[in-house]
This record gives sequence, structure tokens and C-alpha cells, in this order.
Amino acid sequence: MEPATAALVPRLRALAAAGFSDPWSEGAFLEELRAPDASLTVARAPDGEVVGYLALRCAADEVHVLSLAVDPARRRQGAGRALLLSGLARAAAGGARLAHLEVRPGNAGALAFYERFGFQAVGRRRRYYPDGEDALLLCARVPGGVRAAGDAA
Repeated sequence: MEPATAALVPRLRALAAAGFSDPWSEGAFLEELRAPDASLTVARAPDGEVVGYLALRCAADEVHVLSLAVDPARRRQGAGRALLLSGLARAAAGGARLAHLEVRPGNAGALAFYERFGFQAVGRRRRYYPDGEDALLLCARVPGGVRAAGDAA
């Protein structure tokens, strides 16, 4: 894991476009790089290719997982897991005790992924996405409630 840089923004935009129907613009990524409360981290494959990113924002004792994307051709190889766990560990070290994120109700893959780390649906944000779809609000306690996938619950 390493911090993202402005030079990587076109690749991050491509990853977002491959994974989301409403991907972030290059400007949105640049804004995250400038924001003092934000963290934008990338994962690289052994060959050096950027295969995923994680965007977080911290406020008080909470961390908001804004976006997590992994190259569709590189999924299920541990990049998403590594990004999420390292990001939440950094947030916990900074005082975060609660993690939250939004996910589309029909995104079964994302729901299953986050549930493996202890996230649970706690609410719904009506008409959250640009296309009018609701979002499920998922939360987990940090660090005790967020566990490595596969660990005993």
C-alpha cells in the first residue's frame, strides 16, 4: 500500500470507471489528494501495476469509506482486503472507532465483501446515487468490530 499521487489519477479514474456506474471524475480524485482529512491509497500488483485504490475521510472518531475499487481482472487476489484493512488500521491509529460506508442494495459482491469484515446494514439513504437508487448504510466498529476476513467472529 502506498499513498496515491496526482500522476496516478488517470489510472484511478479508469479503475473507478471499470467498477462503478457513477465513477469519480479526475477532479474528484484530485480534491481527495488535497483534502487534509482524506486518505487516498493504492495497491500495486507484484509487476508494479496499480490494481486498486481506497479513499477514506476521517472526522472525530469516525472514518467514512468513500470509495474502494479493484481492477475487475485482478479481483479476488487480496488487493481489496489489504486496502481496507490497512486503511482502517491507519484510521484506528488516528482515533477512529466507527467506520461507515454506502453501497448499492443490489451490489451483492460488495455487500458480501464488507460483511466479511464485520460491516452491518444500519440504515438506508434514500435516492443517494445520481440515478436515484437508494444506498444501504453499513457500519462497523474499529478496530474491534472490523476483523480480517476469515477470522473467527
